[in-house]
Amino acid sequence: MTTSAAIIGIAEIVLNVRDLPRMRDFYQQVLGFKLLSEACHESGPEPDPDGEPTIAFLTIQQADTPLGRHGHPQLLALIDFQRHVFAKERFDGHEPSRSTLNHLAFEIQAESYEAEKERLETIGLSPRPVAFPAMTARALFFNDPEQNLLELICHAPSTGVRQVQGEMA
Repeated sequence: MTTSAAIIGIAEIVLNVRDLPRMRDFYQQVLGFKLLSEACHESGPEPDPDGEPTIAFLTIQQADTPLGRHGHPQLLALIDFQRHVFAKERFDGHEPSRSTLNHLAFEIQAESYEAEKERLETIGLSPRPVAFPAMTARALFFNDPEQNLLELICHAPSTGVRQVQGEMA
């Protein structure tokens, strides 16, 4: 089998969520993602302008890729799997301990590591520091409101934190 180097980045990550407003607010307030758009697709493919949103698109980062240069940033999409027309028939629930999703990792600047750790502690998220010596990286792990594991990682030598030889599993 031949591998291809065709992939040049991540366009979007999509999470099925139970509580769309709570999850949207968390990712906006805690990780600073900006709301790009949201819509209600409860009864069909055409958006209901008066309905409560069933999907929200949050900008993670602008991307310098062909898609990004044409207005498509890196996105986190949150879908209310109980109400969204394209999800409600496909998913019957959300149980993080039974999910195939291990965690979501977001890169931060090495200079902001300590400030991010303190900020997360201040808002009660109890970040867990981990070092990855083989990657010369360190990370902070914490959970979102629906118990998805999140990671903030930076390229930086580290000391005084739990050492892991490979990626967090």
